[in-house]
Amino acid sequence: MEQLIAMNNGAVDMFFKAVRKMPEDKQNWKPLDTGRSALEQARELATSPHFFLMHIDPNHQSPYANYEEFSTASTNWDLDTCEQKCREVTATYNEFLKTMTPEQMSAMHSMPWGEEHSGAEIAGFHYWNVVYHVGQVNYIQTLYGDNDM
Repeated sequence: MEQLIAMNNGAVDMFFKAVRKMPEDKQNWKPLDTGRSALEQARELATSPHFFLMHIDPNHQSPYANYEEFSTASTNWDLDTCEQKCREVTATYNEFLKTMTPEQMSAMHSMPWGEEHSGAEIAGFHYWNVVYHVGQVNYIQTLYGDNDM
């Protein structure tokens, strides 16, 4: 788990570094009508670890009552707030990972999108999600002409 914890922290660093390199007016820019801006993605990353923790940590007290609240809670957060909240919940996430038992890793969980995943798989979801969004932000950067990333 120590490797996953280091990967989580590195991915969060990479994501916010990429967004902060963007001109401020591009942080809220959407490439298409249905696309998501870098800031919207930052808002997701500030809340989604709570969602994953709700499935694998029986003691996690999420500030969000249900799945819908994850989508709306961060609507007006700026980038600084998103980064602060993402780093805080990532630290909480990582602390739980240090204590995960073999039983928690093997327990199966039904996800709202209709799939079942083990606790061990869900433990990696935060990392996977952050890295996915790093790629999305890098793609947005290329669309407005920034190829340095």
